[in-house]
Amino acid sequence: MNKAGASLKILRPVNCAMMVVALYVAAVVAVRGAIIPTQKLAAGFVTAFTLTGFSMVVNDIYDLEVDRVNEPERPLPSGALSVSFAWYYSIVLAGIGLAFAAFDGPPELALAALSVLLSFVYSSKLKTHGLAGNLSVSYNVALPFLYGGIVIGHLNAVLPTLFALALLSNTGREIIKGLSEMQGDAVRNANTVARRYGPRKGAIAGAGFALAAVALSPLPLLFGGLSPVGYAVPLAATDVLFVFLSARLISAPESAGSVKKLYKYPMLLAMLSFLSGALI
Repeated sequence: MNKAGASLKILRPVNCAMMVVALYVAAVVAVRGAIIPTQKLAAGFVTAFTLTGFSMVVNDIYDLEVDRVNEPERPLPSGALSVSFAWYYSIVLAGIGLAFAAFDGPPELALAALSVLLSFVYSSKLKTHGLAGNLSVSYNVALPFLYGGIVIGHLNAVLPTLFALALLSNTGREIIKGLSEMQGDAVRNANTVARRYGPRKGAIAGAGFALAAVALSPLPLLFGGLSPVGYAVPLAATDVLFVFLSARLISAPESAGSVKKLYKYPMLLAMLSFLSGALI
């Protein structure tokens, strides 16, 4: 792997792009219709992409010994990138993201700065503290649903609900991820839910957060911010998948690795439900 390819891979560009998509979906939900990106929204896209990339790079720096066990092909454990380069790279990414957030305004800059701080504290400390670390990651993953409304100046009542749904479902995924990576997490002595309470309780906790999101998923309809027709159909498929994966995980905690990989599909469907609920 050459340095350019490794520099792209360490960002996890699909994750970065998903944060951009989430930001746009939030803007669409805020105005209840398609929206052509303004300069402020485009700046928000840059912030979302680069700060997500920053969090990925910093996480890989602190997870180097863990990745030697779990993912030895990653850019740092494979030697494709040096740790010193990764630190410089992360600083550049954070600087770009914060600069574009400053262009958008003080509230956006404050949220972006908090995101950078949480990403750093998570990777350096909170990741080994179980649920607290899971929640800090999930806050950043759900943040675009608030940030998008603030950028376009229209933070309606539906967006905080979508933020809460994303927070719950991603926390479930983070717990499941810890369940599937117990061997590598032992290297850092990470006190994940699964390592602290055992695989069975870890599976129940991960499934519990996902099922909590399912239980609360009809709430956006109560605020009148989404179309019942556009939201309900993809939402039904989303909820069925979450329930299926939760049941599979509880019945067989050893399936956490495959459940983690499949978990992205109901999360993508959830975003589709938000988008179609706003457009239809």
